[in-house]
Amino acid sequence: MLTAPSEEQFHKSRVRTAFVSVTISIALVLFVMGLVGSLLLQAQALSNEIRENFTVTVFLKTETDPSVVQKTQTLWAQWPEVRSVVFVSKENAAENFQKELGEDFIDFLGFNPLADAIDIRLNADFVSPDQLDALTSRLRKAEVVEDVVFDRDLLSAVHDNVRRISFVLMGTAGILLLIALALINSSIRLSIYSKRFIIRTMQLVGATKPFIHRPFLQQGLRLGALGGALAATLLAITYQGLSLWAPELAPFLGWGTWALLSASMLITGIAIASLSTFGAVRRYLRLNTDDLYFK
Repeated sequence: MLTAPSEEQFHKSRVRTAFVSVTISIALVLFVMGLVGSLLLQAQALSNEIRENFTVTVFLKTETDPSVVQKTQTLWAQWPEVRSVVFVSKENAAENFQKELGEDFIDFLGFNPLADAIDIRLNADFVSPDQLDALTSRLRKAEVVEDVVFDRDLLSAVHDNVRRISFVLMGTAGILLLIALALINSSIRLSIYSKRFIIRTMQLVGATKPFIHRPFLQQGLRLGALGGALAATLLAITYQGLSLWAPELAPFLGWGTWALLSASMLITGIAIASLSTFGAVRRYLRLNTDDLYFK
């Protein structure tokens, strides 16, 4: 039979064990959510980088006055969808093409068949098939424009693939959030279950519901904060490990992204733990004394 001191130590040990297990449960679930969030943010960043490097080439009519070309460039650069406008002379285009081809095609043909052009790069938000069709129509209205071309197949592939990947990752994040709610709620309810008689005793001596809720909510806040902080630490270790193992991934594992995800995990952990604690305490406050032995 346990003596009073040993019984007290036993109960303290159980409380510490429950506290640690709930904290670890919260941290692991939030950590997995952080990994999925990292993938989602990196996929979006990669998509933006690809779209911002997407080029629309405008071929100019021959013998166009340079001053008119300059005015047209200035006008296009002011459009909200345009990120940069670069003039490419037919001489520079021929030089670049010769480097890629490895032969002097001008000597073979006897003339330069290329035309002056303007390369336009757009802001990522405006790179979609429908928006580019509208932009192409606007560009063709300019008097200096001979033709407008862009890689429609590449654009469609990037647009469709990014949409699919984002949908899958967001769906996964949603499922993980539901799992997080279930696991964290279950863990906290189990920890509150061991204190259901304390809650009843506080009720019987006349303690108000806010007074009873307060210490448990404070514990829920601590559990959520510790779980979120531990998840953020695990995510930082993962980022650092991946950067050392594969240095080419380092540009995609920025600490700005880590800070954003860490703040999200911390807020999510605190919110879920607090709501779960409030719900569990409220449930036992509404039970009859006899029910405490069975529920």
